[in-house]
Amino acid sequence: CTELATFPDMPDFPIRRHYVAHAWSADAEALARWKTGTTGYPMVDAGMRSLYATGWIHQSVRMIVASFLVEYLGISWYEGARWFHETLVDADVAINSMMWQNAGRCGIDQWNFVMSPENGSQDRSGAFCRTWLPELRALPTKYLHSPWRAPAAVLEAAGVVLGDTYPERVISDLAAARGQTVKALLEMRASALDKNDAGGYDLVVLPGGETTRVFTKQEFRLDTSGARKECGTPATSDIGRGRARHRKNEASTRSSKQSQGIKAYFTPQQVS
Repeated sequence: CTELATFPDMPDFPIRRHYVAHAWSADAEALARWKTGTTGYPMVDAGMRSLYATGWIHQSVRMIVASFLVEYLGISWYEGARWFHETLVDADVAINSMMWQNAGRCGIDQWNFVMSPENGSQDRSGAFCRTWLPELRALPTKYLHSPWRAPAAVLEAAGVVLGDTYPERVISDLAAARGQTVKALLEMRASALDKNDAGGYDLVVLPGGETTRVFTKQEFRLDTSGARKECGTPATSDIGRGRARHRKNEASTRSSKQSQGIKAYFTPQQVS
């Protein structure tokens, strides 16, 4: 892998070197609940249980569980990479490290999206969650991906007792939780303005000493004083504009594929 050859320490150290100063949560209980699929968010829990049972996880579900760990729990990408490397039957150190660094915003790329852990868009029929969360199987699909929204009578009819047969949510205010992780990132970037170009993009020094700009998500861009840049600020070069067009086309293709939901999952019987 070219990236691993260029950045041989990327399994343990961010490619955007200054991101090592990012403040992450050290909540061991939250990390354990993520690993064991007991976060109280069915899509996350089904994904993590399927990973542990089969050693495989669908790409879209991988994005959901990774977004949840980094964006909402505020736990380092490194912990996710380490757990995936331990559990994936086809673990590849280069691919795994790069995916998690990008999810953790410190790789060559940054995910220009945040996957919702509660809307069930990737499991419209509910088949995936019902396979891996049998305790929720009797819930109507309307409430399957967010059982805390179900009326008491619906929960009772389905035999679901939150906090007993299925865990309460590890965090309940997603917006506030993500706000804290964004705040930590912005504070880290503001403390390293020498690694921030005039367009608000991160600068990375390559092994040969050459400095290059790397894509930085709009909400994370800072001006030269360390303040957040206004949305809609044009890219400072044709390279930036070309990158933006490429990402727009890439996002359109991804959206088209994901709009149909995940068509097939491995169930325990289907995995050899």
